[in-house]
Amino acid sequence: MLTDFKYALRMLIKAPGFTLIAVLTLALGIGANTAIFSVVDTVLLRPLPFKTPEQLVMIWGTSAKDQNAKETDSFPDFYDYREQSQSFSAMAAYTGAGSVLNGMGEAQELTGVAVAGDIFSVLGVNPMLGRGFTPEELKVGAPNTVILGHGLWKRAFGRDPKIIGQQVNMAGRSCTVLGIMPPGWNFPVGPETRDFIAPLEPLTATSVPQRGSHFLRLIARLKPGVTVEGAAAEMKPIATRLAQQYPETNTDRGVGIVPLLDDVVGDVRPALLVLLGAVALVLLIACANVANLLLARAAARSREIGIRAALGAGRARIVRQLLAESFLLALLGGAGGLLLAWWGVDLLGAFGPRDVPRINDLRINTGVVFFTFGLAILSTIAFGLIPALQISRSNVNEALQQGAKGSTGGLHGSRMRGFLVVSQVSLSLLLLAGAGLLIKSFLNLRSTNPGFEPSRLLVLDQVVPRTTYSEEDRQRRFYAELIPKLSRLPGVESVGGATPLPFSDNDAASSFAIAGQPAPAPGQNPDASHLIVVPGYFRTMKIPLRNGRDFNEHDTERSGLVVIVNESFAQRFLPNVDPLGQRVLLQREGKEPDVLEVVGVVADSKHNTLGEAIQPEMYQPLAQAPNRRLWIVLRVANAKLSGLDASVRRIVHEQDPDLFVRNLEPMESLIGQGLAQPRFNMMLLGIFATVAMILAAIGIYGVIAYSVTQRTREIGIRMALGAQRTQMLGMVLRQSLTVVMIGIAIGLVAAFAATRLLASLLYGVGANDVFTYASVVFLLGAAAFLASYIPARRAMKVDPMIALRYE
Repeated sequence: MLTDFKYALRMLIKAPGFTLIAVLTLALGIGANTAIFSVVDTVLLRPLPFKTPEQLVMIWGTSAKDQNAKETDSFPDFYDYREQSQSFSAMAAYTGAGSVLNGMGEAQELTGVAVAGDIFSVLGVNPMLGRGFTPEELKVGAPNTVILGHGLWKRAFGRDPKIIGQQVNMAGRSCTVLGIMPPGWNFPVGPETRDFIAPLEPLTATSVPQRGSHFLRLIARLKPGVTVEGAAAEMKPIATRLAQQYPETNTDRGVGIVPLLDDVVGDVRPALLVLLGAVALVLLIACANVANLLLARAAARSREIGIRAALGAGRARIVRQLLAESFLLALLGGAGGLLLAWWGVDLLGAFGPRDVPRINDLRINTGVVFFTFGLAILSTIAFGLIPALQISRSNVNEALQQGAKGSTGGLHGSRMRGFLVVSQVSLSLLLLAGAGLLIKSFLNLRSTNPGFEPSRLLVLDQVVPRTTYSEEDRQRRFYAELIPKLSRLPGVESVGGATPLPFSDNDAASSFAIAGQPAPAPGQNPDASHLIVVPGYFRTMKIPLRNGRDFNEHDTERSGLVVIVNESFAQRFLPNVDPLGQRVLLQREGKEPDVLEVVGVVADSKHNTLGEAIQPEMYQPLAQAPNRRLWIVLRVANAKLSGLDASVRRIVHEQDPDLFVRNLEPMESLIGQGLAQPRFNMMLLGIFATVAMILAAIGIYGVIAYSVTQRTREIGIRMALGAQRTQMLGMVLRQSLTVVMIGIAIGLVAAFAATRLLASLLYGVGANDVFTYASVVFLLGAAAFLASYIPARRAMKVDPMIALRYE
């Protein structure tokens, strides 16, 4: 065996051109597979960093309107689920929490999580220093406590262990530090690193949690031996009982159990699997290319193989020798692929969408290295076995007589090369079709009108702390004073604000009824998106006012309650009547509904993503529905206005020097965040499809060039008998394009079937879009024609006299 490898190495060194091309081709295919597998391994396959993570599940609310919806839960529902279920060893609730670290120089914005229940028992992870929360510290009215994330402890406190037990100022609240989480800990799993954990219930002060107030995510640990299906079967009757006991809030509300890993990766799984399938096709095309190279190279070696056979080498020995060469090629390709993958992983980590879970943990690990060289071994079989078997069964006498003439495998070899080209073309078309559909989908998405004008629009996400702004009147006054000051800044044309702002990754909905219409059954009230805005918001966003009036300074807490609705709301809930003057009854749990008069109708606009359907929306003025958070929007004369950030920060700090002020962010950037994943999918699949097409073109070129060389004598005879040079060109092109068209036909059938898997990733284009397929066929056909034409021209230049002496 060692002798075979030594001989194989000498043979590869003697043919450096062939070796270099084969290794580079394999490195490209293996490297792409390794890079994408690294992402798949990190995101989908690697266990979550918790104790026995397979026992962790998310508990979501479901709706009769949408069984696939994942809805948050309320405190009372959480308490009931925890007390009445037996399938879980521990259950906790959490929600995202933001804060500001004061008293450490310039204020620092923090991102954390607020929890209810024993989150550490659920996750099986405890603080590395200090301790977790006691049951008393989790209750309403308990002293303020916090556990720091390792990153914040390192960044703000210099890893000082003495910080445990000390007080830190977080958004005006003095909190006792109980512990430090270990490095690498992050919950909930996602792209954001959490700076702290705080008890949730003390934050609610003395307020009574409402069953209709849904903002909690529930996580639980299954007892040993309990399955997800078993837990779901137990939880559904509990949800049914709650719906019967509390029809106003829980009618048609169910419960769903999802494994935590599936919940974390669910949104990105389809795209990653599509990309993994795409790179697998690239590798198959690369292997077909190398197999064609080996078949062509066999022509020069047929006499050598014949001599070895004549000297007694058996077929098995010859196959083993040839596979040794293929194995060395694959190992070299695997090594090159690993280097390309290392570079590719860095690029994916740097330019991949930020909302992909665990993308920050992306790296080449031992498992990925084993995958790479396992792929290399499989590649050896894929591209090396068929040529080895074919050449090993060549007739010895024929090989010795015609070896110098460059024959190999005769008709069977020609058929095999044709089959490989057909495979390359069909697989390339499949990839090009998928890439074409994603490109058209992305262009459709990017050109979608959001319903407002995002250019020259800057956003300030401002929050005032609960501790100092708990009174609604103070919230009103802060923003009522701030907005006019900002509008007077040089270069600012107008100022508005909303909570939540479109494309801010936040949403809010409220139940309502329409006065004068039949009252819906308990729990059956319709929902609509509910935005709180300040006067000037629609003007600043350039959302057209279709009917009625905008909010103004007369809409205060002491005036009649008013609401503006969008066109979809008016068409769905106020058909055949003038919306102006109609009364919307805004539901409030345990209280009489607020009665709001419709004073205006505005045009529809997108809220979460460009690809979503338009939803009914209600707008209330901030003066009548105060909030601590407001996304302030500034329309400016020039989006690159220098010094505006500093001016805004100065004005905010003039009102409250303790507030954290974020930098202004262009609205176009917020919209672009929603395009990051589609753009990423499109770019990667486009790159893979382009590589596949180039490899296929190289394969076509190699086969036609080899064919022309093999048929030089035939071409000379035809020309000597009167055939024109253009006829020889046509003959070679027909041979090539016949094979290409067969590959295109097979590829079209495969693409029509396979691109249905892309349906969930497409927007505004069907999986069988005729224009896309026509474009792909034209592009691939043109590439194949060029790849065929270059060697075919060589047939035109054959000198008949020289050709007749050839061989």
